[in-house]
Amino acid sequence: MGFRREDRAQAARESWVVRLFYDTEGDLHGVRALAVVAVLAVAVVLGTVIASFAGAAMGPEALTIGALIVFLGIKIPLLLFVFWVLMRQGGGYTQQDLTAAERARVLGSLMEQARDAKGSPDEAERLRWASREAWRIADEAPDGERTDAVAVAVAISGMAPAPRGTRAP
Repeated sequence: MGFRREDRAQAARESWVVRLFYDTEGDLHGVRALAVVAVLAVAVVLGTVIASFAGAAMGPEALTIGALIVFLGIKIPLLLFVFWVLMRQGGGYTQQDLTAAERARVLGSLMEQARDAKGSPDEAERLRWASREAWRIADEAPDGERTDAVAVAVAISGMAPAPRGTRAP
């Protein structure tokens, strides 16, 4: 249900609200979003404290009104903002969303992670994961790019450590 990256990029060029939280490429400015959530969370806490003190000083009616103001004026907008960001981000990328350069960058990163896994205590698990991801990308890659993706997947699969109890030649 999330928006495609191109849709987010287009909206970021048109809307000042979206432009505040997304760059022109459609990527989220995470620090800005976290700052807004933090400010709203502080406002919720301060509003709750102020409503509590007002309720203690002026009675239960003031507490009720203060709680409603905090709930309707701060908590609901906070939840709506977080929901808006989550819905725009979607569930991650699909192969159809990746350009050739992005696919090559992901495969290069997988190859680098596989090389880094060599000699680590969890080498086998990390190599299995990298191999699985590379094969997934190779399976879903367009025909013109499949050969390179398969080559990376085969190379990563070939890095698998020898089973325990056997010696390398």
